[in-house]
Amino acid sequence: MEKPKRILFLDLMRVIALFMMIQGHTTYDFLDLSIRDGHSTGIKIWTSLRGYTAPFFMMVSGAVFTFLMLSQEKNDGTNPRVRAGINRIFTLLFWGYLLNFPVYEFKQIFTSEGLNHFLSAKVGETLLTILWISGCLYLYKIITNSEMNFEENEIKNIFREDAIKHTRFRTALFNKNYFKLEHRKKRLMSSVFWGVIISIPFLIISNVLSKEEMQRAFRVDVLHIIALGLLTIMLVYFISNHKKGWMAIIYFILMLIIISMFPLINNVDLSNLPIFVAPYLNDYDTKSMFPLTPWLAYIFAGALLGLWLNYEIKKDDFEKKIGIKLTVIGLSFIFLSILGDKFERFYFGRSYFWHDSPNLIYHRIGIVLSVGAAMAFLSLYVRDLPKFMKQMSRNTLWLYVGHLIVIYQIVKPIIGYHTRFNVPITIICIVCMFILMYLQTRIIIYVQQNSGYLELYKKIFSKKKTI
Repeated sequence: MEKPKRILFLDLMRVIALFMMIQGHTTYDFLDLSIRDGHSTGIKIWTSLRGYTAPFFMMVSGAVFTFLMLSQEKNDGTNPRVRAGINRIFTLLFWGYLLNFPVYEFKQIFTSEGLNHFLSAKVGETLLTILWISGCLYLYKIITNSEMNFEENEIKNIFREDAIKHTRFRTALFNKNYFKLEHRKKRLMSSVFWGVIISIPFLIISNVLSKEEMQRAFRVDVLHIIALGLLTIMLVYFISNHKKGWMAIIYFILMLIIISMFPLINNVDLSNLPIFVAPYLNDYDTKSMFPLTPWLAYIFAGALLGLWLNYEIKKDDFEKKIGIKLTVIGLSFIFLSILGDKFERFYFGRSYFWHDSPNLIYHRIGIVLSVGAAMAFLSLYVRDLPKFMKQMSRNTLWLYVGHLIVIYQIVKPIIGYHTRFNVPITIICIVCMFILMYLQTRIIIYVQQNSGYLELYKKIFSKKKTI
């Protein structure tokens, strides 16, 4: 199988998104509030540009994932991108919840109060917790097992192939022979064992958190949305039987559904729903920063872009043609948002552009596509990126996690959460953050090339011993 051709302008867009992300979070958390929340021209421009960071990330993530998934499909229908994609989904959800979790509550596990909370847990609640944790672990072990060729067949093995042929299910739906293989038995027992172990601290902590802490722990972040977006992209890939035409239609319909739902449920009180479900639907009293509506629409827009790029890349003068077409499409979305805003002013007597209007979504998609067009034209003259830029753009997930840990778990607790600086010192903080992210990238590359973190530790330890 040939290695899929890299699209340089997507790498350029990822570099821009990375820069916007790091400087945006650093400026937001270190710049003096009187300046950051002021009304100067510079701050207004910065605030406006910062609103495009998440759409950039989401569209580029959807485009890159879809493009690579289609490019890596083998002749027999298997696709190694499936395993990598599901592994990435688990990783995104894990870090998405961990970064929001009040880690300081872990000390409650070792207190008498925590033990009482665990002992007072109901039997049904305990069994349900063990069940879903064990199920997640088992699925994760299936996906990450390098000795097994994981594809749709592994999931199909769980069910009897002839079960769906019987209208009254004369034969059992589940395959009774599935767990007769020794490696599956061991995987199941291991998953249940760790499910029981993990359920103990989970039940303790989930019962001692306040309502505000629970809302913070379950709020939806960019990582959650990208994870669910990638999962949907793969589900559509299987449902459509890998047919690109059907994939494009479904992605487009899903994008329109998410956009149309945005003004309908944005201000609806969903507090009666489970606390881990409501944050995915809107930000009404849930502290959720990125609910499914409208942010999932950017993932589907990116999936459409990746699908289209997979078709266009086979043509000559790819960058030039794609630049022209992206310019036309991007400007069309922007023009559509302007027309929609004028219609709102005429029909409703006011503009909802910055509140819950679909026009804001069209506008942001248009801006991202227009920047993509500019990067496509730039790629005609810049034939390759510096090595460190390519390495950083390929590790955006870990840099996202890394810079948040530096800001919120290291620097802010040391200097104080209310400590802020003037513009020159904030710029120095941004430069230092970029240096740290570069060093983190170098560590990631070293670990990838030297079989894990253990080898890195041995090298550091041996150096110290030699000195």
